[in-house]
Amino acid sequence: MKLATKTSLNFLSISLFTFLFGIIALYYTLRFQVDRFINNELNQAKSAFFEKPDSLSTLGDVYLGACRLMPLKSVSSPRDTLIYYTDTLIFDQRAEKYLPFRQMTFTTSLRTKSFKVQILRPLEETDNLIINTFLMMTALVILLIAALLISNQYSSKQIWKDFYISLEKINRFDLDMHNRFDLPETDIQEFEDLNTVLERMSKRIANDYFRMKEYTENASHEIQTPLAIINSKLELMMQSEDLPEKQFKIIAEATEAANRLSRLNKTLILLTRIENRQFPEIETVYPQNIIARQLYDYDDIIKSKEIKLSTHFEADVKLQINPYLSEILFLNLIKNAIRHNIQGGEIEITLSSQKFEISNNGASLNFDPEKLFHRFYKNTHSDKSLGLGLAIVKKITEIFAYRISYFYQNQKHHILLEFK
Repeated sequence: MKLATKTSLNFLSISLFTFLFGIIALYYTLRFQVDRFINNELNQAKSAFFEKPDSLSTLGDVYLGACRLMPLKSVSSPRDTLIYYTDTLIFDQRAEKYLPFRQMTFTTSLRTKSFKVQILRPLEETDNLIINTFLMMTALVILLIAALLISNQYSSKQIWKDFYISLEKINRFDLDMHNRFDLPETDIQEFEDLNTVLERMSKRIANDYFRMKEYTENASHEIQTPLAIINSKLELMMQSEDLPEKQFKIIAEATEAANRLSRLNKTLILLTRIENRQFPEIETVYPQNIIARQLYDYDDIIKSKEIKLSTHFEADVKLQINPYLSEILFLNLIKNAIRHNIQGGEIEITLSSQKFEISNNGASLNFDPEKLFHRFYKNTHSDKSLGLGLAIVKKITEIFAYRISYFYQNQKHHILLEFK
């Protein structure tokens, strides 16, 4: 979730809570003020009633306008009883419905008779006024919140515009392209401080990167040269006719170790270059052609191990990938399936626009399967395997956002490569 969206949601939640509380407070405030106003009117009507009581003295349990008298058996002195106010509903025969009224109730004496007096005032108009006022205020507050929300969104976009420009520049920054890391100037102090820190940090990273790259290239070159000399000298010694068998065996082992060291050096350099994303070229490749060519190259080994090969290719599968890395990707997976297969085993290859899957027979792993794609983890102690092939595969899949997974099922190792 974006920060601007999070801020807007927080603002909206707080506004809705405040709005709900304010609306409830507004309703009860209006209700209180209206009741207070009507109570004053009822008191005025009470005073008018006591000024002309004779006109009501002969009435019984009947209405006289907005006043009702009910005879009582007991006699009480006028104006000395408790006055209380209530809301009630009274059926209106003309409107044929119950209408709300506010009533004042008290007792008084007229000509030695006691009466319970109820003075009523209709509430229909005031209730409609409260409801209309309430609805108008609600609509006004909703419009106000919406306007504030829209203005807040617009303001946030303007404020965070420089930040997203900087973020886009950071995302596009590539050390190998030697492009300048210039962030836009901004009038917001916090963003300006952030840009300053990022520019300073990028310069340090670039310097460290190029120094490390230069060291790696120099070291690999300097290592390869003496290794080549060692191999050539050892090969010359092995060609000597009077070389004892024991010494021949020692020289052969030394030659194998030197070759292994040379392969290890080249593989680690390749892995470093992949990690540094030094293969930016992207082209359309046809993996079926790559796989077929590599299977043809390993045909002799497949036959020597009596491996049964079965392939299932979907037509016209295309990938957008670096051509060189695509060769390495499928080569390492195929070579891994052949090398770690058993005599007379099976290899099954499935290719579609969505996935590539390869399986081979073999014993289960003697370590955690999650470490299979880590460096120097392998299921055999053979000196021919460096334990880096699947690590290279993993790095290539990370660059192109592929998903690779492993599982063991029915005495077979399965590696699944999902393109999307």
